[in-house]
Amino acid sequence: MLEDYVKPDTVFLQLNVKNRNELFALIAKDLFKKGYVKEGFLDFLTHREDNYPTGLRLESGAVAIPHGDPKFIKKPFVAVVTLEQPIVMQRMDDSNQNLPVDELFVLGLDSGTGHIELLQTIIKLIQQGSFVDQIQATKNEEQVLQVIAETEAAEK
Repeated sequence: MLEDYVKPDTVFLQLNVKNRNELFALIAKDLFKKGYVKEGFLDFLTHREDNYPTGLRLESGAVAIPHGDPKFIKKPFVAVVTLEQPIVMQRMDDSNQNLPVDELFVLGLDSGTGHIELLQTIIKLIQQGSFVDQIQATKNEEQVLQVIAETEAAEK
């Protein structure tokens, strides 16, 4: 399921950013140029993350799963993002606690249907520490797609 939404042009590896705002601006600009999102995506993503944080603590680190609103999505996608250095995000289960996040899965779905199922799939995958570690170790987009495909196939 995840492999249906992650495309080579929605994979961002080893980005060097200082904070969440810089990261979101960079990704939103790129996704806009590629025709995935509409104007307003960045503002929505930032506002939503301010009010409903998406950071998750895992056994081997932390990830975040920010998501956009369907009205700002032209083509459905999941962006896989790895960072050179962690940035501070807030925990989903306690917004008063910060997490150092170096991997994100940004959801951009054009309808509400399937959103929960896709989110559950991602959470199930990232709870396997090896999946997160394998994504972090990838060197190119093809390797990311291969890790996703192999992990999902093993789940079936």
